[in-house]
Order: sequence, then structure tokens, then C-alpha cells
Amino acid sequence: MNINRYITRGISEHLSLDLQILLWNMVKERDNQPHTDYLHIFKLQEDENILSITHEQEQPAYKLEYHYTNYVKNQNALPKKVYVIREDGVDAFYYVMLLPEEY
Repeated sequence: MNINRYITRGISEHLSLDLQILLWNMVKERDNQPHTDYLHIFKLQEDENILSITHEQEQPAYKLEYHYTNYVKNQNALPKKVYVIREDGVDAFYYVMLLPEEY
């Protein structure tokens, strides 16, 4: 099944394509497991050369942390949080990646 994925203007402007792909892959990996929530929450934190990503869901409770070393900071600050929402209604199935203020 082909799944449509959409991003908002905020994601396009504030998140690199590499990071978008990384988050999409995390969503795909999590959604291959049974009983996942429709809402994925990613918390992003940049340190000197480390990018930390915390992937959370509320129902059922889920939390996984990723730490990427040798990370080169972008000139633009990363958003602190990114949401991915799954819409799986009767006539539609797609994902949207957005910033919290775009929710």
C-alpha cells in the first residue's frame, strides 16, 4: 500500500531534508509494531556535536531516545518539538509532519 506523507510549511522551512527522512523512518519503524498511537512526538535537542531525538507516544506509553554523534549544527535553530499525525479514516490514510504551533 502506498502511504501519502505531507509536511507543513514550518517543517519545510525549519527541518533539513535529512532530518525529515530520519523522522519518517522512525515513524515507519514504530508503526510496524501493533497498537501504536496516531500521534508521534519528537523532541529535538542540539548540543555541540550531538543531536538527541526522543520519540514518544502516549497510548500505549512509548519512549525511545536516539543520540547522533558528529552532528554538525545548522545555522538555523532546530524546533524543539515535531509532531507526526496519522490519519487512518475509512476513506483516507496519510501522515502529516508539523510543528506544534501548526497543530
